[in-house]
Amino acid sequence: MLQLTWSWQPALYLFLGGMGAGAFIMAAVLFLIDRTKHRLVVCVSMWAAFASLAVGLLLLLSELISPVRGMMMWQSFSNFSSWMTLGAWGAFGALAVFALSALLAMRPVGNWLAKRWKWFGATPKQAGDAAKSAKAAVPNGVKLRRVLAVVGIGLGAFVAVYTGMLLMTAGGVPLWDSPLLPCLFTVSAFDTGVALVEVIAVLLSKKDPLAHRAAALMERIVIVLVVLEVAVLAVFLGTLLAGDPATAAGAAGAASAELLTSGGLATVFWAMVVAAGLALPLVMAVLSLVLNKRETRPLMALGAIGALIGGCELRFLILAAGVHADVLGSTVMGLIM
Repeated sequence: MLQLTWSWQPALYLFLGGMGAGAFIMAAVLFLIDRTKHRLVVCVSMWAAFASLAVGLLLLLSELISPVRGMMMWQSFSNFSSWMTLGAWGAFGALAVFALSALLAMRPVGNWLAKRWKWFGATPKQAGDAAKSAKAAVPNGVKLRRVLAVVGIGLGAFVAVYTGMLLMTAGGVPLWDSPLLPCLFTVSAFDTGVALVEVIAVLLSKKDPLAHRAAALMERIVIVLVVLEVAVLAVFLGTLLAGDPATAAGAAGAASAELLTSGGLATVFWAMVVAAGLALPLVMAVLSLVLNKRETRPLMALGAIGALIGGCELRFLILAAGVHADVLGSTVMGLIM
């Protein structure tokens, strides 16, 4: 039967929140590596990270009995021994840092602040000229953006972990009750975040071409993350399939894993998560590195789109398999009945 407490909104939050966190981390890394390049890609990626997390949190709030009350965090989330409270404040902090970082990355805002407060530093053109000198002082505005980038990376990592902890601490669902689930969702969050930045870089390639060094870095990161995600996913499912069938938890966990690997959800799992979400990005990333400095934007875009599809589907399937919901079968039966 379909689970009535967790619907599609939390599943979409798990995807959007994790993807937004991963996208900010990738954008922050690009900025920290070279603050004079890819200004537009970094700026748009940070705004996309903010929007993804904001929409995800709104979807999560919509699941509460009283969404408006949930927005009054100082009242609703005051028990700091609860993962729900830690996650809520962590996500709120990430949202604030993402927004401020994205705002300061905008050229009009940077120019406006530079004209009014000398401490903020030079305009983008002046900063670029100053960067040519090894002895040039780093403007305070850039220092502020660096601090925000580092803090945002930490908060983004926490949000990525929390997307898995949210399910693990729900209780009563053997498939979710595993420390491997936060690991899986965290790696997937980083993977989909990099994919979002890659899509943005391809769309903005005419205005802000991605340097070969940055493109190669992201493709290498994709390879590492995909290999790591495959390993975590294999151990996660293998552990469940090998569970003790004599216990209720072991039998339920094995049944959930079988739904994904050979049951009613297997076709979608193998096609969209494994093939599109893992194999395709891995192959495209390897091909991009092999082709070196040749035109690889189509390969990057194809791999990134596959990663986004697979990452989104993974969350929905984990939710469905956890409550033994054969989505297609349940929908058909609901129409017939």
